[in-house]
Amino acid sequence: MAEAMDDALRDLRGDIRVVVVRGLARLPQLPAPPTGSGPAAGSGFDRSFDRWSRVVRRLSERPDRVSVAVLAGRVSGVGLALALACDLRVMAQDSALQLTDSGHGRVPALGVARALLGSIGYSRALHLCLTGQPVSAHEAAGLGLAAVVAPGDRLDAEVGRLVDRVLAVPRDAATELKALLAGARHDAEADADTAALARLLAAETGNAG
Repeated sequence: MAEAMDDALRDLRGDIRVVVVRGLARLPQLPAPPTGSGPAAGSGFDRSFDRWSRVVRRLSERPDRVSVAVLAGRVSGVGLALALACDLRVMAQDSALQLTDSGHGRVPALGVARALLGSIGYSRALHLCLTGQPVSAHEAAGLGLAAVVAPGDRLDAEVGRLVDRVLAVPRDAATELKALLAGARHDAEADADTAALARLLAAETGNAG
């Protein structure tokens, strides 16, 4: 799945201005870290992590393209990382976000912690990461994590309406606006979550050995 999404995003034509991402609740958790030792022990995890990392980057790296995540059901793991990587999120009324990593002795990976910190601030981000408390669609809207909340039977219509509004903005203006806001949001600690995860995985491998 990661490889297919990576290829699809990489090969998009340059004139495509909006990407809509669906099915996030069906995406897997990151695979379990290796328990063996030696250079081959982590190869499967590393490949999967690297592929999903590329997908996350492709969803947000181009200032001339806006990504929209459509959330239905309970979204966690890789699906949550992709949703937070997208520029805008549309949630069904009965959907929810949930961070389950800390309960498994992990930190959120793939930029989740950084995205939460930038969106809702340190205290709220820490609370959600530590407790794993589900965030309902209406709570997500109140926190600024969801741009639109709609009944399930009107979800597609709301997504279409949002896409139409984005496309109504002249391309150059939309590109400059996204670049301006993205530049103000990112900071020098962009890879801090990856470093923290690497330290945890190294400790788990050492304990298993």
